[in-house]
Amino acid sequence: MLPSQPLLPGQIVDSNQVAIAALLTQMGAEVVPLGIVPDRPDALKDAIAQAISMADIVLSSGGVSVGDYDYVDRILALLGAEIHIRSVAVKPGKPLTFATFANQNSTLYFGLPGNPVSALVTFWRFVQPALRKRSGLPHGWSPTFIHAKAMQDLRSDGKRESYLWGRLHWVDGIAEFAIAPGSHSSGNLINLAGTNSLGMIPVGQTQILAGETIQVMQVS
Repeated sequence: MLPSQPLLPGQIVDSNQVAIAALLTQMGAEVVPLGIVPDRPDALKDAIAQAISMADIVLSSGGVSVGDYDYVDRILALLGAEIHIRSVAVKPGKPLTFATFANQNSTLYFGLPGNPVSALVTFWRFVQPALRKRSGLPHGWSPTFIHAKAMQDLRSDGKRESYLWGRLHWVDGIAEFAIAPGSHSSGNLINLAGTNSLGMIPVGQTQILAGETIQVMQVS
């Protein structure tokens, strides 16, 4: 349900639609929300077909993992999409689909994860650059990474490119990255609020100690 609607038993707030629409509007995109679509193949097919007929870029969240009700990839294939990516080695945000359509709009399709932090991280990392490039920017559309000093010990399992959210600030001309307190689970939006950057731990690296240098992606 949307934040403005009362929740019934077993329901959760659809924060993804609101958050992603706000980010798109901030970028100057014309947003056409299609609401919440049930996890039924017929409903998904109708909604996706409608979206690709009218939009340059289509975003959805959820339905792209390996669960019994994750139908998005097979619906895209039925509608003639060329699926280029089904998952990415990123944490949070592994279940990500990217597809293209050879239609009048040359529509790009991004199937984002359903967990709210995963949806936002993959939006900033993959979708936002695509929107910037699709808008005609000749350069400057790639994510902005800077080197900063880690203010705490940061850890990862090393299996995926891992992003930890926090605040980037400058002290005497030196960039410093402080991780947000609390749980860094993909369902926790509370400590993501008020952050302005994502510290990145590369694949194969399990820790960055306080005082060491970390690559930080600025987000907006």
